[in-house]
Amino acid sequence: MSHKDKESIIAKVLSFRTVKTFAFLLLLFMMILPAIAHQPAQVNLAYDSQNQSLKVSATHQVSDPTSHYIFRIDVLKNGKQVITKEYTSQPTPSTFSYDYPLNASKGDILKATAYCIIAGSRSAEITVEDAKLALQQARAGNAPEEKASLPLDKILLPPGFKIEIYADNLTYARSMALSPDGTLFVGTRRPFETLDAPDGSDLYAIADKNNNNHAERSEISVIAKGLNNPNGVAFKDGSLYVAEINRIIRFDDIVDQLDSPNDPVTIKELPQYLVHGWRYIGFGPDGKLYVALGANCNSCQHDDESNATIVRMNPDGSDTEVFARGVRNSVGFDWDPETGELWFTDNGRDLLGNDVPSDELNHAPVKGLNFGFPTCHSGSIPEPDLGSDKNYTCDSMVPPAWMLGPHVAPLGMRFYKGKQFPEEYRGRIFIAEHGSWNRDEPIGYRLVTVRLQNNTAVGHEVFAEGWLQNGTAWGRPVDVQALEDGSMLVSDDLNGVIYRISYSAT
Repeated sequence: MSHKDKESIIAKVLSFRTVKTFAFLLLLFMMILPAIAHQPAQVNLAYDSQNQSLKVSATHQVSDPTSHYIFRIDVLKNGKQVITKEYTSQPTPSTFSYDYPLNASKGDILKATAYCIIAGSRSAEITVEDAKLALQQARAGNAPEEKASLPLDKILLPPGFKIEIYADNLTYARSMALSPDGTLFVGTRRPFETLDAPDGSDLYAIADKNNNNHAERSEISVIAKGLNNPNGVAFKDGSLYVAEINRIIRFDDIVDQLDSPNDPVTIKELPQYLVHGWRYIGFGPDGKLYVALGANCNSCQHDDESNATIVRMNPDGSDTEVFARGVRNSVGFDWDPETGELWFTDNGRDLLGNDVPSDELNHAPVKGLNFGFPTCHSGSIPEPDLGSDKNYTCDSMVPPAWMLGPHVAPLGMRFYKGKQFPEEYRGRIFIAEHGSWNRDEPIGYRLVTVRLQNNTAVGHEVFAEGWLQNGTAWGRPVDVQALEDGSMLVSDDLNGVIYRISYSAT
């Protein structure tokens, strides 16, 4: 055998051994790989219809979530990719969740896929259903004969107080405003699942001409029909200002034209969106119109600097400026009659659990304060998707003046300036709690008061409760408004009524 033949044989043997060794190592790696890298064990989806948010929960057990993690999540709606998010780590070594703002309707099919940085992926799919809330409809279609049977005897009040129906047949009654002559204006907002219905909702005026503390059918006027959820109402210099989702309009000389008002004037166009898009408005002691512009999401950063703010403007809509930032969803504010300073309610984010974060009462004595949203909740809870930034701190945010409780949904609020109630209630803040919609054990559905001392909140107690019975709500307070005689009105959008709470020492 020649020398060349020997070299050729040796080369073939070495080549065979190399291939065999490589194959062995490859097989060994493939056997080891499942132990060190694997697809997510589980992916679950939950869609929040009220806040238009998709929650993607993943279980991916790893030893080091900075080197072995879910690096990408894709979301498809009806087969079309709508969200792609990439990550450089996962929040925990096991189970965690991400929330994504996503507009979807009943019947939409949502699919999410989570990808491991090393190997594997897992998907989950759901069909969007209607948002559900355990509420007892006291009647259908606002039938007056059924409203008379509302169980007002279940409402618990302090001694000397009583509650009665002031007005009914007010479909979706929400925010209220009072003119100097005593005419009550009532805004409306449809339930969230029908918020974008083409027939809109109505705007009401109530004139109790016979002063019997009850509005007869002839004393209720429908000022306008088919508006775009005219939640916010405010009165100034003979004109009624109304905040729809997409604009603010003004009805001039309205008290003299309740039955046939002139066409309204549009003073300000507003961004159109449904999530927290219903507006609350009011005139401050500076003569400016203040408008709450809720966040267009459950929790997110937003490019629009007016999102999640309270803005103010001249009565004609000019010179709009941001007064307060970091306000997720305020649906009620008022000014302290002694200091002229703004106080407002704010609804905290959802999907962090039953007991966090707390809803808030906030105090904005000056322009330019930031109340935390979306990076900081309840003054001390970092947003899970944003709080990992080492440069982030809650210290730069204004903490709540008072924690009202988790998911109680505080809406309308007023400083009590009347004289009918006992002295201890004068100067207190009355707050309507609309009640939780997604908490395992419902909470709220009541009126509470907050006591102030030296311009500081020092106490919080229940004033009226009983709309929630055995975990089921038969009524939902929305707004409060004191009348000239010192009694207090409370709107209820579930029953389409306004209650009157009065006091007598005898």
